[in-house]
Amino acid sequence: MIKYLLNHRIAVIMAFLALVILGCVTYVTLPVSLLPDIAIPHITVQVTEENVSARELENTVVAPLRRQLMQVGGLNEIRSETRDGSAVVALTMDYGVNTDLAFIEVNEKIDGAMNSLPKSVSRPKAVKASATDIPVVYLQLTSRSGDDGMFNDMSRIADNIVRRRLEQLPEIAMVDITGVPGRLLRIIPDLDRMSQSGVTVEELESALTANNVEPGSMTVRDGYYEYNIHVTNLLRSAEDVRQIRLRKGERVMRFGDFANVELTSRTPAGYSLHNGRRAVTLAVIKHSEESMDAMKDALKSTVDYFSERYPDIEFSVTRSQTELLDFTISNLEQNLILGLILVFIVCALFMGGIRSSFIIGLSIIVGVILTFLLFYLFHVSINIISMSGLILAVGMMIDNSVIVTENITQYRHRGAGLLPACVSGTSEMITPMLSSSLTTVAVFVPLVFMSGIAGAIFSDQAFSITAGLASSYIVGITLLPVLYYIFSKKDRKDKEPRKSAESAGKPSRYLALYDRGMDFCFRHKWVFIILTLLMVPACVVLFMLMRQERMPEIDSAETIVRIDWNENINLDENRRRTAALTDTAAMTYSAYIGPQDYLLSSDIDLSSAESELYFLTADPAEVVPLQKRIADRLADEYPAATVRFSKPENIFEKIFSSDEADIEARIHSSSASGVESLALLRERLQEGTGMELAQIPLRSQIDISVNRDLLALYNVDYTEVERVLRTAFKGNAVSTLRSFQEYTPIEIAGREQSVDDVINHSFVKSRPDKDGRTTEIPLRRLVNTSRSHDLKTIIAGGAGEYVPMEFDARGREDETMRKIAEIVRADDTHDVDFAGSYFSNARMMKELIVILLVSVMLMYFILCAQFESFTQPLIVLLEIPVDTAFALLALVMFGQSLNLMSAIGIIVTCGIVVNDSILKLDAINELRKGGMPLVEAIHTAGRRRLRAIIMTSLTTIFAMVPVLFTSDMGSELQRPLAIAMIGSMIVGTAVSIFIIPLFYWLIYHRDETK
Repeated sequence: MIKYLLNHRIAVIMAFLALVILGCVTYVTLPVSLLPDIAIPHITVQVTEENVSARELENTVVAPLRRQLMQVGGLNEIRSETRDGSAVVALTMDYGVNTDLAFIEVNEKIDGAMNSLPKSVSRPKAVKASATDIPVVYLQLTSRSGDDGMFNDMSRIADNIVRRRLEQLPEIAMVDITGVPGRLLRIIPDLDRMSQSGVTVEELESALTANNVEPGSMTVRDGYYEYNIHVTNLLRSAEDVRQIRLRKGERVMRFGDFANVELTSRTPAGYSLHNGRRAVTLAVIKHSEESMDAMKDALKSTVDYFSERYPDIEFSVTRSQTELLDFTISNLEQNLILGLILVFIVCALFMGGIRSSFIIGLSIIVGVILTFLLFYLFHVSINIISMSGLILAVGMMIDNSVIVTENITQYRHRGAGLLPACVSGTSEMITPMLSSSLTTVAVFVPLVFMSGIAGAIFSDQAFSITAGLASSYIVGITLLPVLYYIFSKKDRKDKEPRKSAESAGKPSRYLALYDRGMDFCFRHKWVFIILTLLMVPACVVLFMLMRQERMPEIDSAETIVRIDWNENINLDENRRRTAALTDTAAMTYSAYIGPQDYLLSSDIDLSSAESELYFLTADPAEVVPLQKRIADRLADEYPAATVRFSKPENIFEKIFSSDEADIEARIHSSSASGVESLALLRERLQEGTGMELAQIPLRSQIDISVNRDLLALYNVDYTEVERVLRTAFKGNAVSTLRSFQEYTPIEIAGREQSVDDVINHSFVKSRPDKDGRTTEIPLRRLVNTSRSHDLKTIIAGGAGEYVPMEFDARGREDETMRKIAEIVRADDTHDVDFAGSYFSNARMMKELIVILLVSVMLMYFILCAQFESFTQPLIVLLEIPVDTAFALLALVMFGQSLNLMSAIGIIVTCGIVVNDSILKLDAINELRKGGMPLVEAIHTAGRRRLRAIIMTSLTTIFAMVPVLFTSDMGSELQRPLAIAMIGSMIVGTAVSIFIIPLFYWLIYHRDETK
């Protein structure tokens, strides 16, 4: 085959040129994303029921709903959080479950649960998690003047103009909005005038309802004609309400005579702040089919237009994932190019000439371009996983080109002609290179079957490396010999091939070092053999002692701070406290205070005593000190407050959430125990474990109980008491003002009063007696008030309600859990079970160990087939524990943990480092078949393969070096993998050169003696 290709060189060149052009074209059209497109196995069910306490909502709605949802197929975990008026049930499905079908089943279970729920409950809403629902950018609108009137005008512009214009862009699917104050028509009755006129609040409500009716349209026939008649009696303005007529006896009065009617902004349920000023925040969600670059350009153009049109409004872009994507992908592309340059320099230094280096470099470039063509054919996007895999593959892709070039050159040095050298040198390497590539690919095959989202994510990395190796293998055995023949054609006639130093009898410096090293190893062979065997238990010990976590820590210049003040403060006090937490290290600062208006939020909303802050710093190193300053300040000024730090939401955090506690103790309480017993238990756990625990979020509440005996005695309707209380405290929505396109609620509200004032100064009308007379009863006679404490959030799972307590016990988890269990179970009122990252990390590590064993087994099968021996593959695989031990040591030295990425680096290295040993053993076997003695064959094969082994190792190492010195998300994600690979490759190269021949001699020297 090789000879045929060499005789048809132009055809080969043209074929590859066509493929290169196709590859370049497809690279431009490849989709670019942060992570591969995968289905996130999370479904959220949202429950909303106003004016219902958390306990009542949990008992009557959430608990029955949770029991139904626990029957959904493929459910991994269920967790509900219930607060006053709302609840969220989060379902985590097993990976591999079809989320579309699971979403349908969840809705079926909701429908089934509706029969057992109170009739007044609205249907819970199911939301399927999707990467496309995560906002790619937040647009903050603030008033430059800070005037409240200007803010209201800006809010209407943001909602009616800016949001709608952005949603018209084809690149944007939706714009979610928060911070816009709603409008309402507020009616405040003048109770003195009403009392003089004998008008009741109930009569006001009836008048509003009667004068705001739309009967609809009717059709009337008049001879040959037919007319559409529309009867309307709608209230469309505040003046319409003021002009409503009421008849009381013989008098006709205007509504506005005894009530203040005004169109005003609603009392805000929450605030959005940006850099200390009140803001309207627009969360921009990209259309799933559009590119990020196109969306970014369209958004910038639109924002620039609005900035010019509305100079009094400041437009600011925050939390932009477009910048994260651009920075990450561009850095990875630069790392790829830099890796190629370093690889070319290594080739130039070792090959001793520009021509061979140019041939190898050209082959690698062609292989990379062909890999992008395979990306296109198999629908793989350019993302941080696929690009990182390609960077890793570059160092391995060059191996095939180096090996073929080196082998052809050695044939030339031994006096073979150009054509025979190209044919023999390439043909001889086809099988060893195929075996080498298969052993590398073999370690990736089990990764694809890894459970969870990690398996789906890293299938892109496995594909990148497999595609790169396949491309380089094809290029190495087809294009490279043709290029070598073309560029060396001038040496074919009348010139002897330039002899290398070793072929001329003059050993080069590195060969002299090799000879001395081999002599040293063979003189102290038993020392090296024992040390090598000791690496097996050393590897196990290092594995047991290393800190384990799910994913590596990725530096970020952003942080989210979520604060629960654990006090009954109002929204304005919350705003004052939150605004005081600004920090000089923050370049950008924004905050959500209280409930927000986002439609697509799947998390439970903030309460009026909670806030969420976002900080952007100039340097990631400033984030931890900023967090410490905020935590210390809160501990000093507001000791009851709890604070949690996390990273901003993006697709990576959505999938690989890093804020899971090391150990979460889930405290289950009996019905007899109260919040006081939980507080005492928390104190005992703090003392017993020596760890600081967050406060249990509690709420203080005023319980108003109605004396039904007195209601019956005074002939008072319960609904009348409820109406009086609702009007006094919250406002009683009675109708809607339909102003054409805008629908504004009409609310009857009392003047702002304290609870005691309402109870002591309010009156309730009794039912009419037989003479039609009513009596006003003081409200204080009918109700009793008391204060109590309860959990602010009721959390429950498959085993029922529990209170979570988080412990950071890294390195002593088992001891901590034992102490917690002893303390909790000391009485009969509480029980405990455990969850947390400790358990998920342990499961992941067990999977990775199984994957490593399966990979080694696959490599053994492949090597047995190549060597036709059951013993020689064991010699090759003996290198794995040695390399793994030094990979773990390198991770410890550089402060890295044993996580998913470093473990994958170790597994991948196992498939790479054995390639050098495979080539060396293959050369020894060929020389022994030719009759060469064992020791001479070992030395000769080592000298022949030395340069190729060193070059392939160095190119793999240098291809990963740029990852160590860049700070984008992709590089930081791959850094533990690079450190593990570089550490094991350095040691693995020495093991392949010196130790593997030693074990080969140990096994076969007796046969030689016989």
